[in-house]
Amino acid sequence: MEETRRRFVISSVLSVSLIYLCLSTCHVSAFDFGRRQLRFNTDGRFKILQVSDMHYGFGKETQCSDVSPAEFPYCSDLNTTSFLQRTIASEKPDLIVFSGDNVYGLCETSDVAKSMDMAFAPAIESGIPWVAILGNHDQESDMTRETMMKYIMKLPNSLSQVNPPDAWLYQIDGFGNYNLQIEGPFGSPLFFKSILNLYLLDGGSYTKLDGFGYKYDWVKTSQQNWYEHTSKWLEMEHKRWPFPQNSTAPGLVYLHIPMPEFALFNKSTEMTGVRQESTCSPPINSGFFTKLVERGEVIGVFSGHDHVNDFCAELHGINLCYAGGAGYHGYGQVGWARRVRVVEAQLEKTMYGRWGAVDTIKTWKRLDDKNHSLIDTQLLWTKNTTLEPNFGFSCSTIPQH
Repeated sequence: MEETRRRFVISSVLSVSLIYLCLSTCHVSAFDFGRRQLRFNTDGRFKILQVSDMHYGFGKETQCSDVSPAEFPYCSDLNTTSFLQRTIASEKPDLIVFSGDNVYGLCETSDVAKSMDMAFAPAIESGIPWVAILGNHDQESDMTRETMMKYIMKLPNSLSQVNPPDAWLYQIDGFGNYNLQIEGPFGSPLFFKSILNLYLLDGGSYTKLDGFGYKYDWVKTSQQNWYEHTSKWLEMEHKRWPFPQNSTAPGLVYLHIPMPEFALFNKSTEMTGVRQESTCSPPINSGFFTKLVERGEVIGVFSGHDHVNDFCAELHGINLCYAGGAGYHGYGQVGWARRVRVVEAQLEKTMYGRWGAVDTIKTWKRLDDKNHSLIDTQLLWTKNTTLEPNFGFSCSTIPQH
């Protein structure tokens, strides 16, 4: 009897240890089991709708900002809701990303859960998977950033996470750092492989460091370490059996506050879209863009925060894209329609007629105007993109040691 009990205890400990090891190293959480797996559709496409800066308040009781005098008496948060509903119906996205400042903040409400329910309602009612990250205003009510992400995570169809399962390894800063893996469609040999990787990050609100009064926060070293580890792990998985791939799967980053590199673009010839205000980025460049360039997989960073900027511009192979403001309660510009950004990835066909790896990624914007206009369609990336060769000098006649 004693021997049986001892074996049972050892077996139980081993089982728990194996589960713990898997959760901490395999990037799988117990919460992930039973969740909907994102994958390309049978047409070889995956479409993402980015909605930024809704600044949702109390629904029909909330007045609009920066609309014409004729619109003002009849305009409210419900205009934002209507815009999302018509866009979801038109675009039929596979995933909706709410990229921060989803609710108004500024101590406007003492029931932010109710505001979030209304803000996310079009996505929930559509049955389409959706995720959210936080902006600098979201927590300015009766919930902390952690509490908000825990609430968002539990809403219907939400694939949001408070933080990754291995967050403890990096003592990761913030709440709402996570990775989504988009796998191949049914019938594809890449059915069990992630062929498009999304990284969603908490860019914080305002820095708490002395000497930086009312300055925006930045992506911390702990978050960059988590991104680098996750990126390398996904690359290894992409290149291993079965159906090993020669290249790395492309990646997209969603982050509310734009990185300082967004400020480098001011000429219309450098961008697709417009700049109508300065880039409100952190006062410190934490080096996240450099990390992305070093890894070489991310082809686009998609931000919000600056409502009347909506451009895309390319820097060192990475597209830096604003979404433009979607919400009527947040500031805008009279005569300049609220808008959202769409990103669509298209797979290539293999020689056997099956869907293979990602071939192209393109983007466009939808406006909340009379015609629900689709503007600024552009190709962000293609698999056949070739970079300039590095002709760095090396001396082959002198041996190195």
